[in-house]
Amino acid sequence: MQEYQNLLEDELFRGGERKGRLRTALTILTDMLIELNALEIYYQKPTEKSVVPAEIAALREKIGAVKNLVHGSIDIES
Repeated sequence: MQEYQNLLEDELFRGGERKGRLRTALTILTDMLIELNALEIYYQKPTEKSVVPAEIAALREKIGAVKNLVHGSIDIES
C-alpha cells in the first residue's frame, strides 16, 4: 500500500485534499478491477478451486483504503 500512499501525497499536492483523495481512490479501484479480472481468469482454469488465492487479502486491504479515502473526501466537502 506504500505505492498508493505516495500517489495520495502527489495527488494531494497537485489537486488539493478533496480531488487528491478522489483521484487516488479511483486509481485504487481501477487497479482492483484489473486484479479481480485476473482472478476471474485464474478461477476459470480447471484447477483446485477450494484454495483461496493470497491476492484476496490484498484486495480487501485496498477496499478498506478506498473506503477511507472516499469517506474523507465526503467529510471535507460538508
